[in-house]
Amino acid sequence: MLYLVRHGQTDWNKNGLVQGQTDISLNSTGVEQAQALAKRFQKENIDVIYASDLKRAYGTAEEIAKVKNMRVSEGLRELRERSFGELEGAEIPLLQEKFPNLGTDWKEDLPLNIESLGNMQKRMVKELTNIMTHHQGEDVLVVSHGAAINVFIHYVTSGENGTGKMVLANTAVSTFTFENKKWAIGTLNDASHWIKEAKSS
Repeated sequence: MLYLVRHGQTDWNKNGLVQGQTDISLNSTGVEQAQALAKRFQKENIDVIYASDLKRAYGTAEEIAKVKNMRVSEGLRELRERSFGELEGAEIPLLQEKFPNLGTDWKEDLPLNIESLGNMQKRMVKELTNIMTHHQGEDVLVVSHGAAINVFIHYVTSGENGTGKMVLANTAVSTFTFENKKWAIGTLNDASHWIKEAKSS
């Protein structure tokens, strides 16, 4: 089983700024979300934890690792968010105005050093396949980023879900199995741990 998780909230999420590969830490809400997520996994079997090497993903993974009395195995560059090049730090509405189809345009040649969806998908599929091949028969948790997870979902569902179809909540969990070199999808975009926590506070 692969548990694929989006990181907790950052101030740039809260303020509607394009993060991409800019290394922004979790804010106080993001830490609370990660702690609620960690409680969710307290009784689940997890054999190994990986994360993107960016602080918001690695920090989310560390909260889970604390509860599980584990360590994050590795922070991997290949699990990073899409690079938005020169547009990182811009307001999201401005980005959408300038490039209305950027989130669904699969062209390879994009301006301003923006990473293509295809290149991001290739690196995500390759890295997650490598991880699951290396950990055959184990339950693996990976913390990554919204657009990066969505292109993977797009790949597994042959475009029926993921990119252009779904916005992933902070700390949302999606599950997959990998058997006989084939991916299958389980649950998608489940953030019930945080909804419950928010309602009770």
